[in-house]
Amino acid sequence: MVAEFCLLGTLLLGWEDPSLLLRDLSDDSITVRERAAAELHRRGEVLRGFLMDALGSVGDLETRERLLGILRRLGAEERIRDFGGGNRAGGFGASLRSDGFFGSGPFRLQLDIMNLGANDRELPGIASWEQDLPDQELRLNGAQARIQVKKFIASAGLRRTICRSGEGVAAASRLLRPGECARFEFVLDAKGFPAGDYDVSVEYFARDLIPGAENNLRSNTVRLMIRK
Repeated sequence: MVAEFCLLGTLLLGWEDPSLLLRDLSDDSITVRERAAAELHRRGEVLRGFLMDALGSVGDLETRERLLGILRRLGAEERIRDFGGGNRAGGFGASLRSDGFFGSGPFRLQLDIMNLGANDRELPGIASWEQDLPDQELRLNGAQARIQVKKFIASAGLRRTICRSGEGVAAASRLLRPGECARFEFVLDAKGFPAGDYDVSVEYFARDLIPGAENNLRSNTVRLMIRK
């Protein structure tokens, strides 16, 4: 135990120089290699430029793979930190954007669902959508997500609900690494909407699709200003 603490203290004192950390990535001892990799990752934001330069100059394939692994982890953690969206569900987050916000449409909506966890995760795709529109609601058995369009200032009126059975299409799953996104698109034809401001969001049925998810996944809200 004492010898291990002495070794660790010696390593930490010597690791002020990142080139020594880089050298230790190819050490014969797996303990030294793992500690060096952990320390490079911990100091990665400060050393990112150094790591990129080292990646281009290191000849040893195993050391290069370890450097790539560190840079991938740093990149994934940065994307996860910067990811917006709505709530979290089953280790995923959802972010919605539109190619426009003003006019008569059609509007192309883009939904990104990111793996926010530390391990690879399987995400069932979206092949069919329910629609919750200002004048009607369309429900499909087996749909994977619902797009919701609500007028910013609600108006009184009746809603027609149309239920269709058996139209949901099974969607292929995709394996996402930490920080990776699956992208889905939905085109909203707003010609039949009265002029006004509308809030648009997406609800992904995570509770039905992702094992262990306790609630559905909801995106952020996008405001559309529909004008005729």
